Amino acid sequence: MSGFGKRDVTEILELLENELDAVPRLEKVEKMKLRAKIRHHENWLLTLENPKPAKIIVRLQGRLAEIFRLYPSSFKDKLGGLLEDKCSKLDRSSPE
Repeated sequence: MSGFGKRDVTEILELLENELDAVPRLEKVEKMKLRAKIRHHENWLLTLENPKPAKIIVRLQGRLAEIFRLYPSSFKDKLGGLLEDKCSKLDRSSPE
């Protein structure tokens, strides 16, 4: 199985960034800094070989711990659903 495409990675990063809008008590400048940290993981996501949703969530939580602390607990389910969709699409499109 190959890795994510540019469009898939963009959708994942947009979900992470858009969830910051729902976080109360964050100043605009702080949100901008956190979004920049999220965008810095684009190349990492693009180069993942054989991505698995659970593994990606754990790695993202480790890399973006200060951001994941701000998200509600239900966010991991939402991110997991998106990653499941993306990974299943990769499974279907990969040559056997």
